[in-house]
Amino acid sequence: MARKTCHNPGFPARLGLTGLFMAGAMLFLIWRLWQLQMTQSYALSESVQRQCIRSIRLEPVRGRIFAADNVVLADSRAVFDLAFHPAEMRQPGPRLNTLNYILKEADALALRVGRPSLLTFDQLKRHISQSPARELVVFQNLTPKEMACLSEIMPPPRGIEITARILRRYPHPGLASHVLGFTGRRQPEPDLPETAEFGSAPIPAYTLPELIGRDGLEKIYESELAGHAGRKLVMVNNRGYIHSEVGDPVPPVNGNDLILTLDSRAQAAAELALAGRTGALVMVDVHTGGILAMASSPTYDLSDLSHYGELAADRVNKPLLNRALSGRYQPGSILKPLIALAALQSGAVSADSPVVDCHGAHLFSNNSAIRCWRTGGHGPVALEAALERSCNSYFIEAGLKTGFDAQLQMLRAAGLGADTGVDMPGADTGFLPSREWAQKEWKRPWMAIDTAFLSIGQGPISLTPLQAAIFTAAIANGGSVFRPHIVQSTRDADGNLCRSAAPAAPRRLPVMQSQLELVRRGMRDVITGADGTGKAAHNEFMSLAGKTGTAEVDVRPGERIKNTWFIGYAPADQPRYALALIIERGESGGHTAAPLVRRFFTAWLGKNPDAVPAFTPAADPAAGD
Repeated sequence: MARKTCHNPGFPARLGLTGLFMAGAMLFLIWRLWQLQMTQSYALSESVQRQCIRSIRLEPVRGRIFAADNVVLADSRAVFDLAFHPAEMRQPGPRLNTLNYILKEADALALRVGRPSLLTFDQLKRHISQSPARELVVFQNLTPKEMACLSEIMPPPRGIEITARILRRYPHPGLASHVLGFTGRRQPEPDLPETAEFGSAPIPAYTLPELIGRDGLEKIYESELAGHAGRKLVMVNNRGYIHSEVGDPVPPVNGNDLILTLDSRAQAAAELALAGRTGALVMVDVHTGGILAMASSPTYDLSDLSHYGELAADRVNKPLLNRALSGRYQPGSILKPLIALAALQSGAVSADSPVVDCHGAHLFSNNSAIRCWRTGGHGPVALEAALERSCNSYFIEAGLKTGFDAQLQMLRAAGLGADTGVDMPGADTGFLPSREWAQKEWKRPWMAIDTAFLSIGQGPISLTPLQAAIFTAAIANGGSVFRPHIVQSTRDADGNLCRSAAPAAPRRLPVMQSQLELVRRGMRDVITGADGTGKAAHNEFMSLAGKTGTAEVDVRPGERIKNTWFIGYAPADQPRYALALIIERGESGGHTAAPLVRRFFTAWLGKNPDAVPAFTPAADPAAGD
């Protein structure tokens, strides 16, 4: 019997489609291989090269900071660490073998140097996962004895070496801390070529953390001090492990040195005068605006910032606050010399003006009164005597005759309520009121009683100790309101001058010299007169002219304190220096601030070596200490 054959008419069609698909896939594969080989080979080669070669940043030495008398205030020093290179310590088998081996080596070295290893399994695992090419520091700040112990290991284990690290050093701990500021470390941004081709893929980090200024001069002059990093090229594999160096490294360019206007002995004397108090002292050159001393108390030690968190959290004493720059205070009676100048310039008073009879208070038409600090009154006083005795009644009457607008013009010319332009971070502008401000904040126009309070430095007005020192210098030098500065010049690492600061006076007091001289006579009487409120500032080393001040302020509901002031210039007959001192929670300017001014000049210019140390200057700005 014949077998019947079953014919499937769709089989040849499916076979043909399968063959066509396979042929198409082969053609696409051949086309793609040709494209990679012929048209994209150069781009792929560049990409592979970038995976194989990476640059490592070489840290420059940070520039130094010198006082005007060539005393080194900040420089850099090298410290030595024991570092592991995990890439060179890999062991055969799973990663766990390498982790255990490295931990074992760390424990063995800990026994040799005599200190425990702080390296943990999790820390090591994280480092190898995230930064396999970067060294891992196991022991920091090796002592000479520890380095000697390690040097006896011959040959050293593979992947272990002693490395140098640059730290900031402050040779005179605690001196000028708020001025100098401090540094920290940050991870530099990766170079663009290392990230452009790989999008969000993790790229191994080859840069070491760099020093960067965080506060003070270290921050504001970061571009000068930092220098320029060098580079070296290393060959790495696709997992980021270093094989070798490529070519010659580009050495770093060290940072520039700063030469300050600061006098190291004057700075130390200022800090001594403030010791145990809360406040600030600023002294400037009356002819240039150069800052010779700038102290704020309480202060801190730059050589030990391990307790920085505690310092930052102290909201009561605020040791990190530079009160000389950022402290905003009511001026009280130290404003009276400027009010006197405004009255003279406007014609409200003159040298021949009749006296004001002070009975202990100034009465207003609505039966309100502003008391004079001397409850029994000063009796008949003219301008010079009013400055000497700080008579509120005189200045209230003079201020009302002068008017708010004329007062405001003089205060603005003196730089109050404006940026001083000082080359330091964090400087406050203080505050000056205006008619528009009164209408907005008080919902009423500026009134005569507001002018009366302003005339004695009370009410909605504030300034910083630096601003007070600058307007005092203007009174002393003939009216020039200088822009204060603290960096006199910069020099490169070889000692070559890069730039130098020139004095600049963008403002001027709009007064005649005869009017300034009248106010200066009154300020001299503050120190030398029989009824002078600043007699306690008199010292045997330098003659003074000045003005005391006491400002009562509300610190919280139901609690008022007195901030006490002294401003002055010296020598009184040929001024070279102007200063401002503020002490918080004092008794009065005459009883609290003035004696500290005497203490400052005695410590600065006296011969007692226990008061201010004799700092040793560097041989030259390029030689270090």
